[in-house]
Amino acid sequence: MRKLVALSLLVLLTVAACTSPTSSATPAPSQAAKKTTLRLPEAAKIVNTMDPGISSGGAGLEQIQNMFEGLAYVDQVTGEIKPGQAEKWTISPDGLTYTFNLRAGLKWSDGQALKASDFEYAWKRATDPATKSRYAQTLWPVKGAEAFGTGKGTAEGMGAKATDDRTFVVTLERPAPFFMHLVATWTAYPVRKDTIDKNAEKWTLTKDTYISNGHYRLVEWKPEQSMTVEKNPNYWGENNGPDTIVWTLFDDQAAKSPVAYEAGELDRAVLVGADITRAKADPVLSKEIKKFERQGSQWIILDTTNPPFNNVKVRQALSMATDAKRLNEVVLKDAYFNAVSIVAPGIPGQKTSNALGYDMAKAKQLLSEAGYPDGKNWPANVKFTFASGAAETKAIAEAIQGMWKSALGIDIVLEPMEDKAFDNWRTTRKDQPFHMYVSGWGSDYEDPNNWYNLLFDSKADFFYAHWKNAEFDSLVASGLKENDPAKRKTTYESADKILNAEAPYITYYHWARFDLIKPYIEGLNHYRVLGRIQGYLVRVKK
Repeated sequence: MRKLVALSLLVLLTVAACTSPTSSATPAPSQAAKKTTLRLPEAAKIVNTMDPGISSGGAGLEQIQNMFEGLAYVDQVTGEIKPGQAEKWTISPDGLTYTFNLRAGLKWSDGQALKASDFEYAWKRATDPATKSRYAQTLWPVKGAEAFGTGKGTAEGMGAKATDDRTFVVTLERPAPFFMHLVATWTAYPVRKDTIDKNAEKWTLTKDTYISNGHYRLVEWKPEQSMTVEKNPNYWGENNGPDTIVWTLFDDQAAKSPVAYEAGELDRAVLVGADITRAKADPVLSKEIKKFERQGSQWIILDTTNPPFNNVKVRQALSMATDAKRLNEVVLKDAYFNAVSIVAPGIPGQKTSNALGYDMAKAKQLLSEAGYPDGKNWPANVKFTFASGAAETKAIAEAIQGMWKSALGIDIVLEPMEDKAFDNWRTTRKDQPFHMYVSGWGSDYEDPNNWYNLLFDSKADFFYAHWKNAEFDSLVASGLKENDPAKRKTTYESADKILNAEAPYITYYHWARFDLIKPYIEGLNHYRVLGRIQGYLVRVKK
């Protein structure tokens, strides 16, 4: 599938190059004047997450990536690192010092000059614990960043320095073969100090304050209704994508975007559950379906310090009693890919054979050994918490509740929360107990650091599972320093085995995108890593 998508994009880019403004051919006046608009769906809960330095991804990331650009970016067809705001960079022989040379004449969307000092400000701001960035660990390989981010150092001690307007020098704590992928993430995007100082957290809300540097710029954001962007005339490069992109914000885009698509109000819809079956049977819609691979896992996160989940046998029992194949293929109509382990396939270190798998008899045995034979003595009011905005999550929660009752004889209480309330509740779990909740993770870059170190190391504990294993922490710390690819992979495989055996997470599917796309849309692609739509690659041919 990826090869076919890649081929179509290469053809598209070839055509685009032939018709670019630099071509000798002069377009007819009517063609030059024609404006195009791309109409997309998005989840409504992007409030407070449009700040690149704070966002952890999810809803809002697609818009951020269309409006901002880092020193480098990941090619959404090949996965290669390409120069972005930096025209080039050099790496010292010891792998510790990266010197970035910015392009000449870079500007912000309001026309002001963009300087290397904007990157220094953004990187130190995102690392500052006062910013409360949800993804600050991305920059921790930078010398002094982890100390600064954990309150043990200062901004001045961080190895990120603009030595002149076009030169940004970064020093690392140790060689990191994946560092350029970190440079390309949104946390490393530049942000403007003056608008943030003046408008504080409200700087993301209006076109006058949300100053960006990417292919597009903000026109209007109507919270919980729509977001509109237009081409940024001050972007350094070409943009042959649509003139305008409009995202309609849905409280449940999976349920509502197909309705809007079939009414001719959207160019793309998200398919899940029964809509997939319906679309496959429809003579028109069946020709507009596309399924894309995404490198991600959807989980149930267990609080490993709170009874009864502080008992590893309980966690293993619930994991083995979860029929992930049935959840995806029956409950969700094959909208995703069947779960094979905690970490998504393709990440070095992930081994399917390390997974506990589905084993009802073993699950009953483990629960009995934990002191709950056939569910006897199981504590009351064990809560399964989830955001109520997506219908599929409710369907999954109800299916798992039934599965565990039938297989193990235990009762759990479903606790749906309004989406924003759930987000607030989740952020307080760092030091407050819970039982279990639903969340997920997709690769920001295809490297074990993005999963094992960033999420599961006890110092990171990104999802607040409160899980700690000294041997695991030691292995992933060794893997982080290892430069030999084969040794590095083996080290992470050992860590993966411990992670799966202790089951702080239960994966119930690996991510995919199942879309409806209008036939006049070309180049709309979801790369398996990050997988957000890049407007500049899309052509609207109607």
